[in-house]
Amino acid sequence: VRDASLKLLHQYSLGDEIISRAYNDQGDYLRRIPELVDAAMWIIAAGPRRILAARALRSERARDRGGMACYTLPEDLMEIVPGGVLVLEAGESRYESGFVRADERHILLPRCAGEVWLEYYRRPRSCLEMCAAPETEPPDCAELDNAPETHRAIAYYVAAHLVLQDDESVYLALLREWRELLLSFALPPQPQRRVIVDVYGCGMME
Repeated sequence: VRDASLKLLHQYSLGDEIISRAYNDQGDYLRRIPELVDAAMWIIAAGPRRILAARALRSERARDRGGMACYTLPEDLMEIVPGGVLVLEAGESRYESGFVRADERHILLPRCAGEVWLEYYRRPRSCLEMCAAPETEPPDCAELDNAPETHRAIAYYVAAHLVLQDDESVYLALLREWRELLLSFALPPQPQRRVIVDVYGCGMME
């Protein structure tokens, strides 16, 4: 992504030699890229290609309220999947819709004796977290989060914002490419799932 971004701006090589960090503000470009990559990954994960995850929730007994049990939400939570709270109790499973968001980090559910699993969309892992102090850039072996096909769009977002102050027409052209690629990442709507019980008391997925 770093190299592709620089190539879009003709800032990668000169005379068939890779441009030195000390030439033409190259080092400044390189230091700005990780944060721009993170911003692009966040936009993708918040819209056209969300990142699905599932995790067992930890109970917080000290925060229980009446008949409601309190559970801690994952730190990387971006959005709860509709119908995404699954309760496993007494050998049976059911999707629980009667939960309450106590705050940004906790939900309240009707008290149960089983496990509670949350299906949710998570935030992408930051490439800045891959930087080993005191370095400000991740190593070349660092892998970006989300589906691999989304990574090709990130270079256009990065390049557009690198050139923003220098050439508005190039910025707008690159931004247009970025937006067109975003449209291609959208997945078809997924049906909501829930456990229903038939007249014989057997659970099944709908």
